[in-house]
Amino acid sequence: MKVSISSRNTHSLWTLALVLSIVFGGTQALSWWRDVQAAQRIKSRLGAQRITLYTTQSCFYCTKAKTWLRGHQISWDECDVERDLSCKATFESQGAPGTPVVRVGHHWHLGFDPAWIAEALNTPERPAPQPKPNADTSPRP
Repeated sequence: MKVSISSRNTHSLWTLALVLSIVFGGTQALSWWRDVQAAQRIKSRLGAQRITLYTTQSCFYCTKAKTWLRGHQISWDECDVERDLSCKATFESQGAPGTPVVRVGHHWHLGFDPAWIAEALNTPERPAPQPKPNADTSPRP
């Protein structure tokens, strides 16, 4: 039986499309699973501690962080540095180059990272100063 070249090319394209779909689906599933695991760790460790998110109105990453926290039903406090002078002063004292900045007790972090929040909730409170958030340690691109 003779198979035409275009038939083989079509078969190869379908195979490639299937492989790409499987890889993409797998990465999406892994991302979802990591989100669920991080949310469960945060909820189990939150207790009396508070998560404070320092935000601005025009910050896309702040909106994503708030959406993630709401979607996983995690309680948190928002501190809008554009509308609240106290929030602005605290934010500026950290020297962070942008928002969001997350505070868990004495721990500060530039950018929203659920895994970092879970770890910070698991770390005992220390009155010793923590490193200030900076662009080098941010998970943001």
